[in-house]
Amino acid sequence: MKGHLILLLMLALGPLQASETRAGPTTYYVQLIRGVDSDQSPMPGCKRIGPALAKKFHAVFKWKHYWEVASRRVEVAPGNSARVRLNTEREVEINLTDPKTRTVAAYHKGTVMERTICPRGQAMTFIGGDERKSAWFIVVRRDKPGG
Repeated sequence: MKGHLILLLMLALGPLQASETRAGPTTYYVQLIRGVDSDQSPMPGCKRIGPALAKKFHAVFKWKHYWEVASRRVEVAPGNSARVRLNTEREVEINLTDPKTRTVAAYHKGTVMERTICPRGQAMTFIGGDERKSAWFIVVRRDKPGG
């Protein structure tokens, strides 16, 4: 199945929470994840995702294993946006110019592939798509990965 999964992932994997009200920069953790059936890392340097996030993925998707390909920490001040490179092909932009929402755009080779808008808060944003024998996912979250 080819296609991109945005809102479904947001709703299925993370409940929405109240808007942020603080004025300082917000810290986000961005992860590039691959879902595969093989128990071997899809490329050198990957690590298995944490058990809490893995449980959310397994509840919705068919892949047997989920690997973190890259992760970045980014701070975004209210009224601004920040773009972070995950690897040579993928980037993510987090836009906080609207005081009530967070817009997340996923780029592939410099072109916007998907964009989603959700309320600010603690909820994770998931963007993803299927490939032939794997799937890719970008997770934007407030809590530090690993648990």
